[in-house]
Amino acid sequence: MAIKFNPILVILFVVAAIILLHISDARSVRREALAGDWEPITNITEEVTEIGKFAVDEHNKEAKKTLEFQKVIKGENQAVEGINYRLVIEAKDSDSTHKYLAEVWDKPDKSKSLTSFKQLLEA
Repeated sequence: MAIKFNPILVILFVVAAIILLHISDARSVRREALAGDWEPITNITEEVTEIGKFAVDEHNKEAKKTLEFQKVIKGENQAVEGINYRLVIEAKDSDSTHKYLAEVWDKPDKSKSLTSFKQLLEA
């Protein structure tokens, strides 16, 4: 019994295989592009709170201020060599409370560095 090949089915199979390979390649490129992207922090853990306290303490040292850490409102993190944190922090300055945007680099050796600290404009 001889096997008959239908040329149209063979062409459809080859085209489908090529399309699937391109989709697979596109997905792997997209995954690589996402490495290092900022991801929202969905749970303000004790560790995230400690990063927020560190940011306020470091800002106080550098700017000779006396802000009092209140809480982390929200944040994002980014996996790099270590972890970058971008946090919206509430802190009290004398008798008024303001929001600040802080960026902290938690290095692989577990040391930390404050890379940015700015007061956010109030609406």
